[in-house]
Amino acid sequence: MTNDPQKRDWNLEGYYEIGETISVVSELDGRKVTNFKDLWVWKTGMELVKPIYTVTRKLPKEELYGLSSQLRRAVVSVPSNIAEGWGRNKKGYLLLGLSYSRGSLHEIETQLLACVELEFLTQEDIQPLLDKIAGISTGLLRFMNNLEANR
Repeated sequence: MTNDPQKRDWNLEGYYEIGETISVVSELDGRKVTNFKDLWVWKTGMELVKPIYTVTRKLPKEELYGLSSQLRRAVVSVPSNIAEGWGRNKKGYLLLGLSYSRGSLHEIETQLLACVELEFLTQEDIQPLLDKIAGISTGLLRFMNNLEANR
């Protein structure tokens, strides 16, 4: 057996052409998806990063390594996990990345609610974020269901 990838006899069982599969099930307007940056869930996840960073600036300084740090790491993990799943170029890994992203959204939601409970933020501070989180979470779930249905 050779180590040269050009000459290697690849076992393609379980291998998926992610671009083709995603373009069929992810974008309702029929746009061809050739990169994770074309995905609505990735774009919308990226749009959540700045507002979360902004709202964490309102938290007390003693939360710099607590809730503030956790919120920032969790929000960056939403689009990052989508990108990682896509980059692994197998449907199963993409589904796993989408699932991790959805989990991170629920983590962010919980941490924002804790900030209100601790009186660091108000419900008015977090409501637009919660609305955006709900939309992204629903989009991820639909995307995952479509990928599973076309497996």
